[in-house]
Amino acid sequence: MRKLLAILTATMVLVGCCVGCGQKPEPDASQPSLPGDISTDMSSDATGDTTGDATDDTTTGTDVSGDATDDASDSTTGTASQTGDTTSGKSDNKTTGKTSGKTTGKTTGKTSGKITSGILVEKDNTTTTKTEKTTTTQHKTDENVKDKILALFDSSMKGKTVIVLSGWDQGTDEKAKMDELMAATGIKVSWKVANNAEYGTRLSALINASASPDLALLNASGYPSMVIKNFFQDLSVTGIDTTSDLFDQQLMQAFTWNGKQYSLVLKNSEYTGLYFTFYNKSMFSKLGVTDPGTLWRQGNWNWDTFLECARKTADLENNRLGVDFYGAESFLMTSGLPIVTVGDGDITNNLEDPRIVESWTFINKLHHEYKVTAATVECFAVFANGGSAMLLGDSWLANAGDTICSTMTDKWGVVPFPMKKGLENLTPVTPGGGAIPIGARNPKMGAGVWAYWCSYDTGMLGSGKPEGTTGAYTRDEINEVKRAIWECDKIANMGQGVLEYGGEYSHWDFGYEIWYAGLSGVQSSIGKWKGAIDVNIKRIMTEFS
Repeated sequence: MRKLLAILTATMVLVGCCVGCGQKPEPDASQPSLPGDISTDMSSDATGDTTGDATDDTTTGTDVSGDATDDASDSTTGTASQTGDTTSGKSDNKTTGKTSGKTTGKTTGKTSGKITSGILVEKDNTTTTKTEKTTTTQHKTDENVKDKILALFDSSMKGKTVIVLSGWDQGTDEKAKMDELMAATGIKVSWKVANNAEYGTRLSALINASASPDLALLNASGYPSMVIKNFFQDLSVTGIDTTSDLFDQQLMQAFTWNGKQYSLVLKNSEYTGLYFTFYNKSMFSKLGVTDPGTLWRQGNWNWDTFLECARKTADLENNRLGVDFYGAESFLMTSGLPIVTVGDGDITNNLEDPRIVESWTFINKLHHEYKVTAATVECFAVFANGGSAMLLGDSWLANAGDTICSTMTDKWGVVPFPMKKGLENLTPVTPGGGAIPIGARNPKMGAGVWAYWCSYDTGMLGSGKPEGTTGAYTRDEINEVKRAIWECDKIANMGQGVLEYGGEYSHWDFGYEIWYAGLSGVQSSIGKWKGAIDVNIKRIMTEFS
């Protein structure tokens, strides 16, 4: 599962600590529409790209798709063993210093408390570690949901093969899940790989060669460009009921255009990007400061208490930040609004909305007025080595093998992003889903495989304490927070695909300006980027029409 979320982040990674230093936008409405940069936005033209090398690099037996010109490596789950756990396309994840160590901090006991509107209200502590008390929720497979997903398959599908175009090699967990699905349904799964930098090109080549996979990825960074360029057909081709309670209707709407849905977003999905506030439990305890976990469980986790935590833990003279960021762009949504709203047939630029202005200003106050933070290139390693009390970032940073999990020796925990006071029932997420390419032979099977593969409820991928972790890594606590976030009303972050449409503008540069604008430069930075996004919205609307 580490691979899945790392790849997701590499394609729709949100800005913060590794802010980059590229050129700032100079929007000009007269600029011609430029082709997308397929090395970063997966937006090669499915109807016109004939340059992809369609030679199969690695042949493993008979190609069940009938595709003799497939340039993506493939394997059929259940017939070939995949080894290793490398991450492909993880170019935006700048981490260093991974080490192995022994896991500490055994957890026992049962959960006490209930989740109300996404906030766990703690009644008492019955779960303990060697040194402190905590409340956790054990992940369990939801057999009811699992049965509903398996019901998407029928006996006529037995013996048929579903072709998946993934962005990464199968890990142990993915293979185990696919083996389980094949045993339950009698289908076969052929797993093809195209890394992120080549994903659009490879999918385009497959479509043009009449060798389309049955399932591919469609997330916020590829939307709406991959739909505009005719990579995907709408989900009605699957014949499944997308209004079912299996699917998150709020996030499905984010991928809906003119009444047609293009990305299947599952509830409790492993492929939707959630946002965490990581915090150093040991540091908060040592300093005698109430930690974010306690505040969140009390229903008191918001901008005010977050700022208080940052100010009480920061000591810049001794190189300790109160908070570090891997999410300046995503943090803009904590005032209650995304930078871009993608509705059913419309795109709205929200950058000049007072709520966005307020959150942009708050970020700059943290940096320039309160001086509790400073952009660091290696924010993961800084946090893991005790250089910051908190880190705002994506949930994949909690995965086994990544810097925090593999190197941090202090006890640590996670809570959701802090929202503006009064908005604690909201949470920003970056949605991602499975989509059905043009020419897919088995669209319903593709949708079923997606649902089984990425659902928490069919069994957690990467569950349990991973080998090589050193700190108090509590998977149950992380799963508790994930569940709580899914209970909240969600703000869909669809900005990257719009911001980067056409290739001129980078979300890294956008994050740079958010962070470094300074209090006197907030309005001018917002105005500049609003113009850039307006240009792209005009292009998109013209192409859709």
